[in-house]
Amino acid sequence: MPGQAALNLTTLGSAPFETKLYAAATAGFTAVGLSREEAERLDEEGAQELRLSDLALSDIMALADWMSSDTTSRTVGMARAESTFELASRLDCSIVIAWPSPGPAEPVAAAEAFAELCRLAHPFHVRVGLEFLGHCESVSDLASAWEIVDLSEAPNGGLVIDTFHFHQGRSALEMIEPVAPDKILLVQVSDAADIPHHHLRDRHRVYPGSGAIPLESLLGAIRAKGYSGHYSLELPNERYWQEDPVLVAREGMRSLRRLEIT
Repeated sequence: MPGQAALNLTTLGSAPFETKLYAAATAGFTAVGLSREEAERLDEEGAQELRLSDLALSDIMALADWMSSDTTSRTVGMARAESTFELASRLDCSIVIAWPSPGPAEPVAAAEAFAELCRLAHPFHVRVGLEFLGHCESVSDLASAWEIVDLSEAPNGGLVIDTFHFHQGRSALEMIEPVAPDKILLVQVSDAADIPHHHLRDRHRVYPGSGAIPLESLLGAIRAKGYSGHYSLELPNERYWQEDPVLVAREGMRSLRRLEIT
């Protein structure tokens, strides 16, 4: 089942916003994803450029500190999250990504915090996607993230599956089986250099199909769940930032098409 190809604009580094939009559109992407910082920097002119580009906004990433054990940090994180949900609504973006805190976490407490996050998002008609991070102490694989989402019972909560973090955190294909199909909100796609898992960092992300991740089987398992949302190319690799954004976007799209995405 073909998907919708999005380009996370962190892939294009510090290029001007209008250059990033042009690169994404000319390469054939139908949507873009923004970091929270880039979304917050958008003035009315930037928002208008996004609207005129005919590119949808697939997601805004990422909320932090919402599940912090420190009360002050968590309060600040929740307040900033609510501001991000309001921003997402103004930009016609229906998915905001949440990252877990780096330290240890108890699943029930994390689920309660995630449920509160989703309650804050509800008035803005935004869904919240929990992204597990392969280097994270407590939420490093798909199973641990799904436990939190499932326990939260939040109607507008779900998962973000990043193929790089799936590989880095040693998630297994079997972990996809219990996930409800409508709870996969976004799939982020990149490959990874063939080095030990514990050494992997974002700079080791490479074009899909040119690294060590068995993407065909992973994406096949996700498709088998009936997923039909965006597949967002995410390559925040400093080496690509030094190249022409248009060429990076085009090569990225070619790599997705080889995987029968779009």
